Amino acid sequence: MQETEYKRENEIRSYEVQEIMSHIPNWIIRWGISLVFGIIILFLILSWIIKYPDVIQGETIVTTSVPPVKLVVKSSGELEHLILTDNSMVEKNQTIASIKSTLSDNAKAYLVVELAEVRKSYINNSLQKLDLKNTPMLFGDLQTNYSILKNALKNYKYLINDDNTSFNMLNVSQQIKNQKALMQLISKELNSVNKLVSNAGNKFKSDKTLYEKGVISQAEFFEREKAYETAIGEINNLEKTKITTAITITDLEKQLNDLRFNFEQRKKTLLLEIDTQLSVLENALLTWSRNYQIVSPIKGKLTYLLTLSENQFIEQGKELFAVIPENQEYVAHLKIPKSGYGKVKVGQKVMLKIDNFPSHEYGQLVGKVKSVSLIAAEKSYLVNVKLLNGLKTTYHKELNYIPEMSGSAEIITEDLRITDRIFNQFRKIFDR
Repeated sequence: MQETEYKRENEIRSYEVQEIMSHIPNWIIRWGISLVFGIIILFLILSWIIKYPDVIQGETIVTTSVPPVKLVVKSSGELEHLILTDNSMVEKNQTIASIKSTLSDNAKAYLVVELAEVRKSYINNSLQKLDLKNTPMLFGDLQTNYSILKNALKNYKYLINDDNTSFNMLNVSQQIKNQKALMQLISKELNSVNKLVSNAGNKFKSDKTLYEKGVISQAEFFEREKAYETAIGEINNLEKTKITTAITITDLEKQLNDLRFNFEQRKKTLLLEIDTQLSVLENALLTWSRNYQIVSPIKGKLTYLLTLSENQFIEQGKELFAVIPENQEYVAHLKIPKSGYGKVKVGQKVMLKIDNFPSHEYGQLVGKVKSVSLIAAEKSYLVNVKLLNGLKTTYHKELNYIPEMSGSAEIITEDLRITDRIFNQFRKIFDR
């Protein structure tokens, strides 16, 4: 038995057997080469045919075309009133809350109405008809300006309704009128006397001729000469009276102008003081509203950013509320790195994943590039994206809007073949 095994082992190790076992059949080689070549050809064909998109990734924030407005406290203090509750609707310029100050809300409301009434009367030039009643309310830091305004209004009404001033101006006006009437009478009388003197002068010349010829006596001539000189004296007296009357009229007119000037100056001064104090109080109220009242600048839905309660102390600069505008178009703002920025173009498709809503469960939002910034800010470029289906995802689910939802986004720039990607890698190596 051992001899049989020995012979079999020698047969296996023999040259002929070794030659047969070491020789690979030609058909295997041919088919093997063909198979490898076919696989390579298939790979090249597939790498030429198959394309998949090249993407630029970035961070995104989804918001509305008119972004939510965050309301910040301008002054530290205690919350005096919380007027609107969380998730309630708010109108434009509606007060949401107020901070305690030296000016109460009631005093502020009273002051707003009263100042509006004064301003209206000022514009209509009817301040003298304004009836401002005394009030026990205190106006804090505005009390001094309010008192000055009230005093100026009181003085203005007294000036306009002052009977003594009106009487003086009316009296002087009447005196001027009388003096002018007297001037007319003097002028008429002077004209009449001038005619008489002219006639008397002619008669005196005739009498003088008669006297020289001895027709009339010396006594009679002197009597007629005296009458002529008396007429001339009467003219001189009338001229003096006329000049005196003219001087009186001038003095009275100056007196009337002084009265009117002083009246207008006092009126102008008081009106300027009223306007100044009105402007000071109006601006002070605006400043007070900005510092102590939280007012919504837009119409929308109110959201509390902190847990709030009345009498709670709030530090300056705290963001308390946000107002989300209604019926706005949803947009996304992307920040992309500098690398690949040149590939991004308007109209390219964008896929967005929102952190609050896992994409494997809710799907992704679809958008397109609306605009691309030309200058980088903080080493990144801003890309504005329009959401084509709003907040409806690729899984046909409508996402609930949360202000400034963050997430990631992919901008699909172009489809590249596998061969292009391989050659691009080789180019990168050779360019080094």
